Amino acid sequence: MSNGTRPSEEQLKYASILQIVSLSGLAILILGFLVYIFGVLPTIVPVNKIPEYWGLRVHEFVEKTGMPTGWKWFVLLNHGDMVSFLGIALLAAATVVCMLVVLPLFMKKKDTPYVIILLIQIVVLVLAASGLITGGH
Repeated sequence: MSNGTRPSEEQLKYASILQIVSLSGLAILILGFLVYIFGVLPTIVPVNKIPEYWGLRVHEFVEKTGMPTGWKWFVLLNHGDMVSFLGIALLAAATVVCMLVVLPLFMKKKDTPYVIILLIQIVVLVLAASGLITGGH
């Protein structure tokens, strides 16, 4: 670094895990797209039907296609159009994964403020992702 500062152990660990999770998520997205386009697995919405649904509002799309909402996609990973959701979920969870990896480093250092902050952030993000906390919609 030009100003003489060096990244901390926690920053380096966070960055390395973020790179692994991000590249893995991207790889799964690409794989899911290929599985869908080439019809490797059965689909909920066939590729050739996508143009019919393109301009629909979300609730109309879900109604006409039977596409799952919330976490219901997870049990349908045996469908080609659901595989990409795994990559999206992994990318969305990247922050939590990184926080879980660096948490023990802060605990080992007995850095209580950072441990508390990380624990609160992890709990809030997991609750939000679970669907238990909603924005009132």
